[in-house]
Amino acid sequence: MKPLKGNKSIEELFGSGKRVSSSFLHCIYLLNKEDSRFVVSVPKKNFSLAVDRNKLKRVLREVIRKHSKEVLSLGGGWFVFVYSSEKVVSFLEIEKDFSLLIKNIV
Repeated sequence: MKPLKGNKSIEELFGSGKRVSSSFLHCIYLLNKEDSRFVVSVPKKNFSLAVDRNKLKRVLREVIRKHSKEVLSLGGGWFVFVYSSEKVVSFLEIEKDFSLLIKNIV
């Protein structure tokens, strides 16, 4: 999976994408695109320190990389993963939550 870039693509995704939520993550997605791309977001509103936001982004990217086969099994698509919790949680908790989120997409 590659990063999704470009304002037009991201606006299209937010405008016409479907939404799924779990306890720590929100996902906005469009299936049946030519390739699989993703964006990771951690709101500044919840984490004012850039150190915390960057750590969570790295963790989310690693979880996506580790579970990319599950995401690719859905077919091509664009995804935005937004971290919605107000506290920093462990890698394992995020990983479990991500797996549940992907199952809800199917």
